[in-house]
Formats: sequence, structure tokens, C-alpha cells
Amino acid sequence: MIKDRSQKPEARSKTTYLLFTAYCLLLTAYCLLFFASAVQAEVGKDVHKIDRIVVLPMANISGNLDARAIIDSLLQKELEKRGFELVPYEDVDKFLTKRRIRNTSFIDRITTLELNRELGVDAVVLGSIDQYSNVSNEIYVGLTLRLVGTRDCSIIWMDTVSYAGSDFAGLLGIGRVKLIVQLGSVAVSNIVGGIPREYLLKNRDDNLFEIGSLKISPAIVRGGKSAKVSVKIISVVEKIVKVQAYIGEMKFDLKDGDGDYYDGEITVPYADGLYPVDIIAVLSDDKISHFPSVGEVKVDTVSPEVTVSTDKDVTAGLVKKDSIIFTLKTNEVIEKWEVEIVDKENKFVRGERGFGALPMQLMWRGENNAGSRNDDGIYYLNLTVWDTAGNAGVFQKKIILDATPPAVKIEAEATDDNDVVIFNLDYEENEMMEKWEFVILGEDSKIIKNLSGRGNVAKKLIIPLISENREVTAGGGKIMYAFKAVDKAGNIFKTSNQTIAFSKKEKEKFAKRNEKLQFGWGESDF
Repeated sequence: MIKDRSQKPEARSKTTYLLFTAYCLLLTAYCLLFFASAVQAEVGKDVHKIDRIVVLPMANISGNLDARAIIDSLLQKELEKRGFELVPYEDVDKFLTKRRIRNTSFIDRITTLELNRELGVDAVVLGSIDQYSNVSNEIYVGLTLRLVGTRDCSIIWMDTVSYAGSDFAGLLGIGRVKLIVQLGSVAVSNIVGGIPREYLLKNRDDNLFEIGSLKISPAIVRGGKSAKVSVKIISVVEKIVKVQAYIGEMKFDLKDGDGDYYDGEITVPYADGLYPVDIIAVLSDDKISHFPSVGEVKVDTVSPEVTVSTDKDVTAGLVKKDSIIFTLKTNEVIEKWEVEIVDKENKFVRGERGFGALPMQLMWRGENNAGSRNDDGIYYLNLTVWDTAGNAGVFQKKIILDATPPAVKIEAEATDDNDVVIFNLDYEENEMMEKWEFVILGEDSKIIKNLSGRGNVAKKLIIPLISENREVTAGGGKIMYAFKAVDKAGNIFKTSNQTIAFSKKEKEKFAKRNEKLQFGWGESDF
């Protein structure tokens, strides 16, 4: 009995345990059912299916020029095989060309949203060909793929594969892949197999807009002046009602322009400096997104500096086939320039203008715009340059056009003893001699004196004609001279074989003294 009693409590305990377990299971099932319904409802709201996709050309970093065409073709075939709808290649190429997109190894958020709106795709496939080579009887293929959602611009999935032909070899090398195209097909098939067919949309409350680059024209502005602003903004959720540009404490409204572009004008501060430009976008429910330092504008109020130098200041011009070369140097960014030659009365003679960088050199041969020679005289080169902000700099260089040789009048005279000859040279004070030479010859053509110098010659030259033994070197009473002067323009004045004849002085004859002759002096002789 005691055994029997002892058995009855055990039976009751087992029954209680079973009932409690069943109750817990029912409660768990109920909870799971409740939460599953909630999750299913959330999933039904946030999960987005991937049906239509666009495949961007693969970035080929393998070094094999044939790799991209092969892998792109294999990739499209494999995706179609797995049931994805692909955007035709022609539409993809047109989309990329319109936006001048060449690098398809990455994609920005603006472009991603535009792919959704214009091509109606759910996701973008892009990636790179990392390996595609045949080295030492071994083949290698390596790929990286990314899948980007076009609704929230998130990276849905990413994978990398890398294979060698020997990776598939079994016992005794059986199964080894020997053709690189075949290995590429295997790599594409394996990596595409991991692409999901749906993804969970991410919460976009923290980023309601996508903004493109800000264009400011001109980018360099004079203080207090205006610049045009254009920015591209795409709203992910709803329509934008207001867009403003901020520079410092000043704000400027931008108007809805072409498509997603917002345009307007800003007025820059007066002080020189680099100023960031912020963009504020507002939705109809007053949600605001602030995009700091989207662009920048430079304020410049300083005139550009240019150095103007010449190889010389005087030219004979067309007469001597000569010219003046002006060398222009600046570290500034020049928007446009204008150069003109004027005479001393500021009358226009010749000019030229251009846009962009200054020419390194300008050349003037003394001609006017018609190609004819100008008169001798003083002229000025006036150079005006404008930088990209509109600041102007004016520079001037004085030049002289001189096609006339120096005019020198020479007169000579000798002293009474014919031992010194004096040359008097007469010329205008404005003559600019570069160098000169004066040669004096005896009647026997022997050089008596050879003088030379730079600059203007002295107006009086005193030439001694006495040799070391105190003899007059004028020979038979004649000397010859030649003079040559070259001015700074290269014009030459020359006179040669000019003769100077000296007057011969008779020697006084005195009678010999006659001791026998006596003179008498008387007062009557005076």
C-alpha cells in the first residue's frame, strides 16, 4: 500500500507537468502568432521587391582589355536567367552619356534616385573586375559586385569572389578549369547567386533630400557684387516648397527652375575672403534639411598685377626689320586683356585684345593697324587686364620709334703750331648714341689716334699730334679722320676719309751778324 500510495503522487505530478507544458506551448504559439502578424505587417510596408535592375559597365582594373566586354555579357545573361528584368544597354548608355558619367565603379545618391525615376529600376548592379589573367599556365578571375537600392540609396548587398582554374581540380587534376572564359562564367554564376530579390527600406527621416553640386557663376566675385547660383535637389519623400542659399548671415531665396534645379542670385560680402555657401531645403510639413558648405565663393577686390618688360626701349621698326618684344608676367588668373600703342598725344596707333591667359610676349615693329610705318617719336604701350572678379589693372611702358641715324656735324681746327687738332661735334641733345668710334690717320694712312666709347660722344675732342720724340705727326700737313656713331635703335651715322690740311708757316729768315757793321740808335728812330 505504501508502494501504491507512493505511486499515486508521482502520477499526479506527471499529469500536472504535462498540463503546464502544454499551457506554455500554447502561450508561446499565441505570442509568436501575435508578433509575427505585427512583423509581417511591418515587412509588408518596408520590404521592397527587386524586379527591374540596371547593370552599369564594370570597372576593369584587371589589366586585360578584353575582360569587361566578356564579364558584362556573362553578367547580363546570368541575371536574365535568374528572372531579373534588365534595362536595355542603349538606354543605359544614353543615361550615362547625358550626364557625362565615365567612371561607373561608384554611383552618387543623386544619380541613384534619377535611375529610379527615369528608368524605373529597383536596384543598380555595379562593381569591378579585379582579376582576369593567365599567368604561368594558371588562370585567375576575381569579381566584386554591389547592389544599391534606388529608393533609399542604400547598399543592399555586396560580395567578392576570386577563383583560379586549379580551385576546381579534384583527384589527379580532374575537373580543373582550363579556359578563362569558362572560369569567368563560373565566377559570375556563383556571385550572382547571392543577389537578393527584395530588401528592407531604410528609415529616411534623417535625410529627406539628396543634393547635387552647387554651381556659382562667377566663382570669384568683386566685393558687394552678385553671383548666380544653381543647385540640384531631389526630394525623396514629397515636394520641396522652399530652397534658400546662405552666405554668412545673409539668406537668398532660390526659385524652382528646370527640373530639380533651383536658381537664384546671391550678393557676396565686401571683404576679401573665401566664403562657404549653405543650402536649406523645406518640405510642405515644415521639415527642414540643412546642407552646410555645399559650395564656396571667393571675394576678390584687389587689382591684378602684371610686370611688363622689354628687350629694349628704342626700335627702328620696319626700316631695319627691327622690333620691340614685350614680356608679360603675372600670377593672376586673367579673364580678358587689351593692349594698345598710342603716340605722345594719346592717339591710337595699334591694338589687340583677347580672352583668357595673357600671351607671354608681344612684338611691335613700329607699324600701325594698317601695317604701315609710323613716324619717329615717343609712344606708349598701354596694357589693361581684368581678373575673373572684374578687377582691372592698367600698366604702361614708354617706347621710342627711331628710324633716323644720328646727325653729327664735325668741324676741326689746329693750333698755330699744328701740334694739336680740335674737333667740335654738334648734334641734338635728344640723340641717343649707343656707341661711337673716331679714327684719325696721318697722310701716310698711319693711325694717329683711335678713340671709342659708349653713349653720346663728347662735343669737343682735343687730339695732340706730337709723337714721343716731339715731332709733329701730321706728316706733310694733312690728316684724315673717320667717325661712326650707332644709336640705340641701330641706326648708323658714318663719315670717312675726311681731310684736314694744315697751313704751312714760313720760317723767319735772320741776317747773319756783321761785326763790321755798326748801327747807330737815335731818338729819331722811335
